[in-house]
Amino acid sequence: LPPCRAVHSHPQQLSNLVFPHSEDFSVDGRQVTCSRLIDMLSASATEERLEKMQQVIDRRSYSVLPVVEGLYDMGNLAAVCRSADAMGFGAVHCIMRPTDNYKKSQRTSAGADKWLDTRLWDSTEECLRALKGAGYQIVVTHLSASSVTVQDVDWTRPTAFVLGNESAGVSDTALQLADHTAIIPMAGFVESFNISVAAALIMYEAQQQRIRRLGKSGDLTEQQKQQLLASFLLRGVKNSSMMVTQLLQRPPPPHQMRFFKDQQRDDHHQDGQQDSNHGHQPQSGQQHGLSAGRLEATSAAADQVAKVATHID
Repeated sequence: LPPCRAVHSHPQQLSNLVFPHSEDFSVDGRQVTCSRLIDMLSASATEERLEKMQQVIDRRSYSVLPVVEGLYDMGNLAAVCRSADAMGFGAVHCIMRPTDNYKKSQRTSAGADKWLDTRLWDSTEECLRALKGAGYQIVVTHLSASSVTVQDVDWTRPTAFVLGNESAGVSDTALQLADHTAIIPMAGFVESFNISVAAALIMYEAQQQRIRRLGKSGDLTEQQKQQLLASFLLRGVKNSSMMVTQLLQRPPPPHQMRFFKDQQRDDHHQDGQQDSNHGHQPQSGQQHGLSAGRLEATSAAADQVAKVATHID
């Protein structure tokens, strides 16, 4: 998991479990709204890349959540991430307890982790109780007398499904907190699937059931789509944080002038309100917004910012 987005659980972080983005983003210590980020960064993406992002976002859902518990082979975790992105599910949670051992792997997620929201937990109980509190039903992959098939699970409900260790399976704690246990029907001599294969099969069933019953698998609101687009641009545009910082500190390049004019108009409006509150009109020579000297510097600043801005991979 990428360390920048894998965080340990904390009570204050549980409110964003269902959808982990908000209207405001923190960029190098500065709070920036998602609409402002989109204005700043979208010009640095090709039309084809922006169209691809929109297509992915339209089919994205956080209502089906893979949770892997105590995996030994990190290659399996990478494969789960790859399948989650391919099936349109936006997050993967990983439980890695202090006593767990794991093996590094040369297998990769093919870049899928770049576009996923990942969370690292150090306690199965804390993870599953938090997800229950956030409204997820907990489905644990385990064979028992009461197990149902994955086809019988209602995947139109927010559902977190738990995959256990390659050898020992899921923990007793996971079973105690499960709303259901489920299995993948098998027709051969072998008794189990590889963890990453099982995850892919389950997510495919979830996606197809949601399409059959809901008409589509993606379920983000328009506001959430904008927030996710801002996040994708931050992840996908090279040197995005540096670029945003520069644009916040100096006049924008020509392709950002629309945003600048909107901001200048807001500044005029705020200044007019302040003058009205003080009972006087601005002096005839007073300037609002950018001064003429700063406007003349726009071209030079644009050249400097252009050195930072690069196209998406």
